[in-house]
Amino acid sequence: MAGLGAADRALLQKRCEPVELQAGTVLSRPGEPGNHVYFLAGATVACVVQGSNGASLALALVGRDGAAGLQLALGLGAGNFTWLVQTGGSAWRADSAAMHRLAQRRSAVLLAFSRHLWTASEQVASLAARAQSHDVKARLAGWILLSAQQGNVSDLRLTHEHLAAMLGVRRVSVTLAAAELRTARLVAYQRGRLRVLDWAGLEATAQGMA
Repeated sequence: MAGLGAADRALLQKRCEPVELQAGTVLSRPGEPGNHVYFLAGATVACVVQGSNGASLALALVGRDGAAGLQLALGLGAGNFTWLVQTGGSAWRADSAAMHRLAQRRSAVLLAFSRHLWTASEQVASLAARAQSHDVKARLAGWILLSAQQGNVSDLRLTHEHLAAMLGVRRVSVTLAAAELRTARLVAYQRGRLRVLDWAGLEATAQGMA
């Protein structure tokens, strides 16, 4: 994890085991105790809130050098979030109780965990605001950009169904917005495979400037 010295990083890694996360896997749900923290190396994990009517909305996406379930290391519960693997890949898994004990013993580890959670909270605020103020095309462009940046890739596997769930909109709305992005040659899209073609154009669209 960024910000840790060699000694603290070694202590952290000693308590982790390598795992491969599969796309679509739910790491934790509201009301479940949650036993693990995941430090991501290749996978991306979405932080999703579920409404009482069954609708969903992604409020954060954690990627390389990030962590999912880190609140457990501070002795907090799962809260109202569902942690869903968006892109499969490698990660390091640690027992949440062991991470809690380490954070209590090592101030640098506690500080690194707290900084990461603060950064995540800023992303939650940004995506929540975007959900209220931007149209579907802009929000879709923003989620594609975030997915590419967090995964450190230009090629993504994202179905319309999944994207609709992340944005909290109907699938047909995503289909229409994706068609606009493809027509503008910002992305290439076919059968769940998406490639970013124009990063600057996609960024402008996400900001509502195109």
